Amino acid sequence: MENYFNLLPHVSGMQDKLDKKDLQILNYLKDHSRDKISEIAIKTGIPRATVFERLEKLKREKYISKFTLEVDYEKIGYPVLSYIFISYDSNSGVEQKDICRKLADLENVVSCSIVSGEWDFLMLSIHKSMKDLSEFVLVKLRTMPGIRRTISMPVFEYMK
Repeated sequence: MENYFNLLPHVSGMQDKLDKKDLQILNYLKDHSRDKISEIAIKTGIPRATVFERLEKLKREKYISKFTLEVDYEKIGYPVLSYIFISYDSNSGVEQKDICRKLADLENVVSCSIVSGEWDFLMLSIHKSMKDLSEFVLVKLRTMPGIRRTISMPVFEYMK
């Protein structure tokens, strides 16, 4: 588990709002978000009432926006993961953010981000086979207005 306690206090403006207990709770929740408040209290050494109060504050102030899960895609029948770099066609008349939203809504897409550099979008997608990945790229992506070109990088092994 990464130690956010070492990372977060150095982010501009955060040192005044989050203290060591907040950071301990965030660090713990990163890998154990389903645990009960009592379990979080035991594992962090922070009193239960304090954990409850801090969690409410962290949610209210949007440090925590949602609790989520990590899926083992291979176990659910999608063993092929691929990062896909996508280049934006600025002459398409379609806004970049709109394209990213449309990409993110596609069935096989885990995440889509607007990035800087040679490429404009970085997407992580899941597929049942290499053939499915090929169909996804050739039929869905490369025909979508606003997309100029793509490059796919299948994942050999996904760690986290």
